[in-house]
Amino acid sequence: MSPRPEISRAVMLDDASAGMVLALDLLDGHGNVLLPEGATLSEASLNSLRRRGIVHCMVRVDAPEAAATPPDPQRQARISARLAQLFRHHGAAGAGADLLRMLTDYRLRD
Repeated sequence: MSPRPEISRAVMLDDASAGMVLALDLLDGHGNVLLPEGATLSEASLNSLRRRGIVHCMVRVDAPEAAATPPDPQRQARISARLAQLFRHHGAAGAGADLLRMLTDYRLRD
């Protein structure tokens, strides 16, 4: 029996979770390696990467897991909370509110 094929996909850091494995070295803006390929993400490393302004990474995904999965309520809550924080000064009406609604809809799509 051959091993299952491994693929990688880009993941927004807000969507990443502890236990995911990096498919590529994670570099900062100067080309320095923050985490090497094959590193397993932890909550501490995710928080550190967020503080450094890292927005996405490439993670390994086994082929069966690449299929669509049901929505994760915790992921949806994280996304909504993060966008609400980013748009906290834009009020509940106008272009800022429209953009927030569109971004939220986009980010919550599977």
